[in-house]
Amino acid sequence: MPSSLDTFLARVASSILDPTPGQQEILERLNRFRARLDEGLLRVAVLGQFKRGKSTLLNALLGVPLLPTGITPVTAIPTFIKAGPKTSARIAFKGDKEPLIASAITEIPGVLERYISETENPCNRLNVENVEIEVRSEFLDQGVVFIDTPGVGSTLLHNTKAAESVLAECDAAVFVISADPPITEVEVDYLVKVQELIPKLFFALNKIDLLDSRDRSLAERFLTDALKNQYHLTQPIRIFCVSAKQALRARQEGDAQALKASGLLHLERVLAGELSREKHAIAFATGRLRSISLVRELLFQSELEQKALLMPLEELKGKTLTFELSVARFETERQSLSDVLSIDRKRLLERLEAETGRLWKEVQKEMRQRVGEITTGPFDEKETRDRLATALSQFFEKALHQSIEQFRAILSERLVVHQERAGSLINLVRQTAADLMEIRVTLPWTGEIFEAKREPYWTAPGPSISLLDMSAGAVARFMPRSIREKWLRDQLTADVEKAVLRNLANIDWAIRQNLEDAFRRYEFSLSEQLGSILQATRKAMQMAIERRCMKVEETEKHVRESARSIAALSAILSELEAARFDLLQSL
Repeated sequence: MPSSLDTFLARVASSILDPTPGQQEILERLNRFRARLDEGLLRVAVLGQFKRGKSTLLNALLGVPLLPTGITPVTAIPTFIKAGPKTSARIAFKGDKEPLIASAITEIPGVLERYISETENPCNRLNVENVEIEVRSEFLDQGVVFIDTPGVGSTLLHNTKAAESVLAECDAAVFVISADPPITEVEVDYLVKVQELIPKLFFALNKIDLLDSRDRSLAERFLTDALKNQYHLTQPIRIFCVSAKQALRARQEGDAQALKASGLLHLERVLAGELSREKHAIAFATGRLRSISLVRELLFQSELEQKALLMPLEELKGKTLTFELSVARFETERQSLSDVLSIDRKRLLERLEAETGRLWKEVQKEMRQRVGEITTGPFDEKETRDRLATALSQFFEKALHQSIEQFRAILSERLVVHQERAGSLINLVRQTAADLMEIRVTLPWTGEIFEAKREPYWTAPGPSISLLDMSAGAVARFMPRSIREKWLRDQLTADVEKAVLRNLANIDWAIRQNLEDAFRRYEFSLSEQLGSILQATRKAMQMAIERRCMKVEETEKHVRESARSIAALSAILSELEAARFDLLQSL
């Protein structure tokens, strides 16, 4: 970590000599962030709307098509790519499952396709925790880690949330845009969040092979004007025109002329040069941006303590009592949110029941028809059972994936709404304390405040189809052929329906358990975070009362310490906010 940044973060930590529990929690978060910076790695995300060619651009920069690409939204899991002695991929899973390692270059693309693509792993049903790729690269040897992110703005809300959540892991970013269509409102909204957290941005205008030189110039000028004048982007705007597809093909074919024409070499040269020269400066700027919200929270806690220490004891006790009475209102709000969650839970379970009923009618009709078709003429019992078992397996494999994807998508959409309400409730606690103590508080965005600690953990049972263990009894062998075949048709139909019911029960149970678990974990996370902020605020007031009851000299000492903390943190915050624009402009 740069010494200047280390000094700066140390200043923040040393501003609080005797931290309250709430302040201690913030300082621990600051220490975790310092530990990440100590790794000395610069994380560069490739960001943008889905289907802009982010994965293709990364493949071109790496010189090998490792990451899956396609005509539908592909990347579902953020993928970290760093330098290594040889090319390999490591896929870690949630729970106790052992990581999967792929080391052969020829097998890595297929493995990644299976585990990080939306097609093969919809809604992350395979429970992938994270994906790391190591590759031999002079560019990455400079301490750079690339992050391939899910695209924002598709119909898959969980991809957008995953793309947004990875921003806190990044120090710089390449924002990929293309001329088909030009920049959209979705991308602009995303950019607003990006520039709040990432100090260094590059823009890649991809797919220039689809434009002639005149249209390319128009697209570049339109994008520059839109970012600068219409959307008021505060960071320097530099746009690199590239054709990632052409560049990758040129690298694979060793075509130096086509590679130069693709524009990739220019982008690569600037990225390598600036990231190498400005690595420490970027880390410093990232540290400052991330620290703003933490310093604000520390300052709020310090001002709360000082105001309480300076307040007449009886007035302080009265305001503490008033805050305690407000807790009932917070609990009412939390219960209201819990009730809405319960209603959503009930609705989803009812919808699941209806979906199970629909599937039952659909598969029952299809399988009866299939039994009729197969047994129209003479048939072999074992072969017929094998064919029916295969048909059932295919049906349920598809139905299982579709149902899980459907219900996870619905759940994600509902939880986004609840997260906004939960964030507002947690902010209400802060604002109530600030109003009581007559101090100012800068409230964070509700989206930053509340986030479920873990995303829903989904498990999916595989179809358990078997009709072989239900073969006809020996007595059937002695029946006349026409009677025997009718008896077997009826037996096959009954056996198929039993297998259908068994697998429908599996699907229903799996999704029901996953929904119940998701809501339970969400409510626990809400209660935990609300309890944490309540406890921190209560403890600050209670400690102030305890210190007010001490000897005058000791109370005055605490007042002086809190005043010193406020002065130090205020100076740091002013420095952070004043330098923010200059920092971004200097990179």
